[in-house]
Amino acid sequence: MDQPELTSHHVRRYLRVLRRRKWTIVLIPLLTAAAAVGVSLQIPKVYEGQAEVLLQNRLGDSIFSNGQQQQQTKTALTEIRVLKSSPVRAAVRKKLGKAPNISASPIPETDLFVVRAHWSDPKSAANLANEYVSAYIQFRRSQAIDDLLAASQEIQGKITPLDQQIDALTAQVAKATTPAERASVDAAVRPKRDALVSQQAIFKQRLDQLDVDASLTTGGAQLVTPAVASDEPVSPKPIRNGAMGLVVGLLIGLGYVLLIEQLDDSVKAKEDAEAASGLPTLGLIPAVPQWRKSTDAFVISLDDPTSPIAEAYRTLRTSISFIGLDTPLRTLQITSPSAGDGKSATLSNLGVALARAGQRVIVVGCDLRRPRVHEFFGVNNDIGFTNAVMGNVSLDKALQPVHGVPGLLVLAAGSLPPNPSELLASHRTLEVLKALHTQADIVLLDCPPVLPVTDAVALSAHVDATLLVVSAGKSTKREVHRAVELLRQADAPLVGTVFNGVEDTDDHYGGYGYRYGSDDAGEGRVSPARVSKQEKPRGAGKNRPRKKKATGLISSQRK
Repeated sequence: MDQPELTSHHVRRYLRVLRRRKWTIVLIPLLTAAAAVGVSLQIPKVYEGQAEVLLQNRLGDSIFSNGQQQQQTKTALTEIRVLKSSPVRAAVRKKLGKAPNISASPIPETDLFVVRAHWSDPKSAANLANEYVSAYIQFRRSQAIDDLLAASQEIQGKITPLDQQIDALTAQVAKATTPAERASVDAAVRPKRDALVSQQAIFKQRLDQLDVDASLTTGGAQLVTPAVASDEPVSPKPIRNGAMGLVVGLLIGLGYVLLIEQLDDSVKAKEDAEAASGLPTLGLIPAVPQWRKSTDAFVISLDDPTSPIAEAYRTLRTSISFIGLDTPLRTLQITSPSAGDGKSATLSNLGVALARAGQRVIVVGCDLRRPRVHEFFGVNNDIGFTNAVMGNVSLDKALQPVHGVPGLLVLAAGSLPPNPSELLASHRTLEVLKALHTQADIVLLDCPPVLPVTDAVALSAHVDATLLVVSAGKSTKREVHRAVELLRQADAPLVGTVFNGVEDTDDHYGGYGYRYGSDDAGEGRVSPARVSKQEKPRGAGKNRPRKKKATGLISSQRK
């Protein structure tokens, strides 16, 4: 299998998984969405108050910058930490009696940040946000004023020595006794005094600037947009939570389904049966809706011969006919890995399909532990195969016709022996089968399942072909593989499998929506849409010599 085909196979497999478990995938998201909405409706409503704050440089930051303001950038994240600091929280608690946690985030490419407060009442949420901003601005303003006062004190500390130096120089001039001496001293100290006075004037100018800054400062922060009460709660949001629950539930559902699929070893598709057995699938048999109780025998080919399921058995008949094109197929053994896989139902319907195609068919009940063939055809099980093998009755007396199906005879299981395996492997069984060949074109053997007992393995030495029935969703890959392994050890002539009980007919079987006419439902007649001309009933062409049929089912010369 090349890469494109392998990929296509995996895609089809996953689609089958999703289709088969679609209700699980649908139910889990609905439950999670409903749970999310239900929980959301039970949660108390939470409202948000949102205020915007503008950050500015504090004027006191540039006092000693030699006339040039140096703007020291404060990042919004730093200011947000200040907003959440203990002094700010203490101020809010003093004002409101509470200081719940708030959140804040910067607005990209701006000097703004947003303060958000949440509370169960919209007015309280807005008031809380505004109080936090107010306490933060007041804290920043107090810091700025403190910085300005500290700078003023430092400048005043520089002005006082200058005043003292100027006063000392003035005193030197005043000590002179004569005008000439006073003029001489004044000329000597004037440059120094003028320099001190000029420096003093600069400091006094900066001191006056600090006084103005102290009266105008906002602390480097300003409330731009105060919080207002909103009637729309921010939490919970049932619609949003329901949508998120739906998405999460869908992921959980898909994961659960895929996990179960990996852990499930049952055969769910034709490809699974072929991979486990290594054999081709000769027939896909849909599940019978009206067969609700498996313990009751039911033959769909008799009850509703025009149904799609009966057509599936006719398709199986055609597949088997091609097997016998080169090698005569006189004895066909039908078995299964385990009990309840549908081997007896498959054999019964196949026998009806072959008989209505004009073949002489004998169905033999070789399941000597749990015989059921007689139940499917409504015949007596008092005498049958075991009685014929033991020589208690002749085959003519043991064979029973099926009402409404000419050409079909049933050899029931008969009395149950104590040693079924030894009886089936005996030479006398081979003689009985050879005797049956003289009266039939093909003999169908209903054998016990392979895994519980060895009967089918023992009987496989006396047959021309062995057909393994695999039940969809019931048979496991391990069982199928082991059953094939046991049959191959006995050199059983395995020809293929029948995939029985397929539920998804549209995917596995093609979805027979068209009901064929009743031609094939009549006695010994065949639907022209499904059977070749060579499969005509035995009544046609009476004067012609008997030839090998195109179906490969060889009719023996009657003795």
